[in-house]
Amino acid sequence: MKKITSIVLSVSMAAGALGMNTAVVHAEESAKKVAYISAANQFDFFVYIGAEIKKVGEENGVQVDMFDAALDVSKEADLMSQAILQKYDAIIVGPVDTQALIPSIKEANEAGIPVINYDSFIEGAEVYARVGSGNKEMGKTAGEYAADMLKEKYGEVKGNVIVLSYPALETMNQRNEGFIEALKEYPDVTIKEETVEECTAEGGQKLTDNLLIANPEGTLDIIYGSNAGVALGALASVSSAGREDIALVGIDNEEGQLNALKDGRYYKATVAQDSYSIGEEAMNAALSAIEGKKTGDVVVPGILVTADNVEDYLTDDQAKKDELEEYK
Repeated sequence: MKKITSIVLSVSMAAGALGMNTAVVHAEESAKKVAYISAANQFDFFVYIGAEIKKVGEENGVQVDMFDAALDVSKEADLMSQAILQKYDAIIVGPVDTQALIPSIKEANEAGIPVINYDSFIEGAEVYARVGSGNKEMGKTAGEYAADMLKEKYGEVKGNVIVLSYPALETMNQRNEGFIEALKEYPDVTIKEETVEECTAEGGQKLTDNLLIANPEGTLDIIYGSNAGVALGALASVSSAGREDIALVGIDNEEGQLNALKDGRYYKATVAQDSYSIGEEAMNAALSAIEGKKTGDVVVPGILVTADNVEDYLTDDQAKKDELEEYK
């Protein structure tokens, strides 16, 4: 017993001689660790979710390590396995593919590591929380704004609307469902769904080029594109044709969409996802999970951005980005 005591004293004296605070050393050893796995850091949406997570983690004395799956399903599974092997206290993950991630989440469950799912919601695996934009709710917000525009144009809610569709992408399906649901309340609105071959700007532009030929001036009022790619493709087509009779409504907040709103001739509204609130809510859920508490589903409302408020939105958004710069 005497020998053990002398060893402990020697270690403490050595730490003191090196100017180390032993209390700090013990605190660092016991600090909680959270792994944040981004689906794709090539998009600002995921970068700033991660930055907000890191900021909230720092404020609560929790270490956050950040990883990028880079839209690679296999890489994301590997990152999950590494986080499990390294015994993180919680994992916050945005799925590249919701179905492909299920085995990794089950592996984390078996290891006793809570998982927080953000962005696209995963079905079929137990998580402590799911945090993300309400896709159907965002679509409904866009649809309600479209109804307001039609009323302003005609004095009542009537007209012809085309919804750009891509059935393979569940987020677009949900956003389209909400948009159509909002407009179905008005029997004098004709809604048609048209499917893009590719869920890209090129795909959106190619389809819209054909739609403009099939719908001459004065016969089409609104085109709705429920993700940045197809919305920007539709914008390129309509602006090239000079079709100011058509209003564009979309979802997401890519630079091209916001610049088009500032111009205001074609692109009239977009519903932006709130990456900062998603990050904050995801980290709060992780803190609760570390304490053994489940948060459940947290739906973060989208932000309606129009030509009228885009400058204010950009000012607020830049201020938030500046605040998070050191956490990227």
